[in-house]
Amino acid sequence: MAVLARQPAGARRWGQIVRAVLIAAVVLYLVLPLFSTVLFSLATAWSKTVLPEGYTLNAYRESFADPQIVRGIQRSLTATLATLLVGLALVVPALLYVHLRAPHFKRWLEFLAIVPWALPGVVLALAVIRTYISPYNVSRPAVLVLTYTLVSLPFMFRAIDAALSAVDLRTLVEAAQTLGAGWGEIGRRVILPNIAAGMLSASLLVAALASGEYVIARLLGGTGWKTFALYQAEAQFTDGRVAAALAVLGFGFTWVVSMALIAVAGRRGQAGPVMNK
Repeated sequence: MAVLARQPAGARRWGQIVRAVLIAAVVLYLVLPLFSTVLFSLATAWSKTVLPEGYTLNAYRESFADPQIVRGIQRSLTATLATLLVGLALVVPALLYVHLRAPHFKRWLEFLAIVPWALPGVVLALAVIRTYISPYNVSRPAVLVLTYTLVSLPFMFRAIDAALSAVDLRTLVEAAQTLGAGWGEIGRRVILPNIAAGMLSASLLVAALASGEYVIARLLGGTGWKTFALYQAEAQFTDGRVAAALAVLGFGFTWVVSMALIAVAGRRGQAGPVMNK
């Protein structure tokens, strides 16, 4: 700190300018492709000028007027929500048991959570088809949700485990039991408030993964249960502007959900360890 304080005012000013230029370059690098996609989705013609020659909302009208695309959006939302519910139902009880009762099992859970990262999406999807769909004719949407859950397991595990490790949950639970609280009340007033931020972060990661997954949805959902990502990919071969409009809609939906989850998680995180009265 003393070295920084002794720097001349001119050097500090140049440092601030360089930092501002670097940040502006990074922001421009990240925003420019999205801005170009938005312009292309609105353009009537764009070939000879820097900016489009005209603007129209026809691509967005065609997207919302197509019942197949709307059905794909509904399917993506259904698959994402089901993946979140199944993942939370599996990961939260397992981590609670490990943190409260059997800490020595945590290394095994960490190993199991890493395994899906080593499996390519194509290999995993083909293995699931061979194991469940081919001999038993299990519902493809159900298998798709379970596969999404498996693929997103590392993200959900890490986020919730970090939330549990940030508080002394065992002490809080023992204190609540000393005060006469049952497990239902402990879960509602002690455990859930303290891991809510982790659950929201996990939901954000899983929603981003499940809503935009293409390879697994293509192989497992097939042509009978197309998700939004499949219709978005197919639109590239028919109308590029519609494909760009679908990309903008998908980004907008992800951004709204992300900002909502981040805002809620931020409020939860500022509260610290919680034991509601």
